[in-house]
Amino acid sequence: MRIFKIKSGPHKDKQIHVTKYIKRARGVDINIEHNVPTVSGKSLQWVQTVSDNGTFFKDCKLNPHVDPYGKGGAVNTVSLPGFPGSCKADDLLPFFWTTAELAIVGSRFSDKPSEAVPKSGRTWTIFITALTEVTNKAVQHLVYINWGYDLMADGSVRVAAIVTPTDDQIKAHLQTLRKMYPTFTYT
Repeated sequence: MRIFKIKSGPHKDKQIHVTKYIKRARGVDINIEHNVPTVSGKSLQWVQTVSDNGTFFKDCKLNPHVDPYGKGGAVNTVSLPGFPGSCKADDLLPFFWTTAELAIVGSRFSDKPSEAVPKSGRTWTIFITALTEVTNKAVQHLVYINWGYDLMADGSVRVAAIVTPTDDQIKAHLQTLRKMYPTFTYT
């Protein structure tokens, strides 16, 4: 699978490694590991933003958004300040894992997104996933990847290549984090 190296800073040449990226019914499975050591006073956290034209966009009308955020389900229970309505987050932090989840999963990232088969055309979902180093409320991005899939009306899944996001995609990712979780800083 793919390896993406950190290009600068104290963790230069450390990496994230996509260990699983497979098509499944109506979506994909992805697992990512890293070899970045923790530093005293800092934590390592995964952040993810999502753009789509499927159920989430129809329900929440927010593109892109920080994941997890959505309507219904066991994890979507916390209202974010400035985002009224039925769509909710899993906590008031911009990270993929809650504090309790992180204690269980450790350093890995995994996701199993799926979507309802569209009546016609396709639904598309694009993710920007990043490993970050966090000091208090300062979130420093170490390395990013872009991945996703299309789900066709016949039920077939087209998996996107895993690549480094473009500068415009990174800019949109950071703007989304700032908009949804403005009490944190992001670099």
